[in-house]
Amino acid sequence: MVLIAVLTAAVASFVFSAVLYGAPPVAAYVGRHGTPRPGVPVAVQMGAVLLRSLVAAGLVAGLMHAAGWEGAGAGALLGLALGALPAAILAGAVVHEGIPVALAAIHAFDWVAKLVLIGALVGWIA
Repeated sequence: MVLIAVLTAAVASFVFSAVLYGAPPVAAYVGRHGTPRPGVPVAVQMGAVLLRSLVAAGLVAGLMHAAGWEGAGAGALLGLALGALPAAILAGAVVHEGIPVALAAIHAFDWVAKLVLIGALVGWIA
């Protein structure tokens, strides 16, 4: 069941990001202020998003197993706690690289929400 949980959570995370970044106001803002890497096909970028989601879901599943935690609530709480990491990294991008605060906030929200979703799904399914 853990493999099914990880795969389900990764796909749900991917869909969440697609909906978030596909929303017209978010897409417009990211389009104006983001700096996409030239020459990387969209399919490769989407594959990277899915791979990152798989890694995150696998990490959450492993941590839940190691801690002996079960259930959607415990998983969501773990995801929320892990959300501090990308939020801190993105705060550093604002301070050190001049990334606009709103852009970093969008990316931080994406990761925190995805980690909560991943945790809840892994905890529920596994």
